[in-house]
Amino acid sequence: MTTDFYMVSLILVCGLVTWLTRIIPFVLISHISLPEIVVKWLSFIPITLFTALIMDGVIQPRDYGFGFTLDVQYLIALVPTILLAIFTKSMTITVLGGLGIVALLRFFM
Repeated sequence: MTTDFYMVSLILVCGLVTWLTRIIPFVLISHISLPEIVVKWLSFIPITLFTALIMDGVIQPRDYGFGFTLDVQYLIALVPTILLAIFTKSMTITVLGGLGIVALLRFFM
């Protein structure tokens, strides 16, 4: 067997494992009813994901040495994106709007 076959097989198996680990929890949870406290706890997940995405973009590691720096473009895009999140309460609109704002900032700056 060639190394190409092994590489393609590895990519396919990794993709399958990744897909299964994301799908199996949804399938299992859809067939049971969760306690109210668990449902309330799960409702906080989108805001935590949103915060993690924001912090990953705004706070960047320095190219040299230790420490972090603020990315000005992302910091400017943060305000309208947060306003979108507050007014629409939609994760999809917020993420797409934030991406659009960053794209516009990169085009004009």
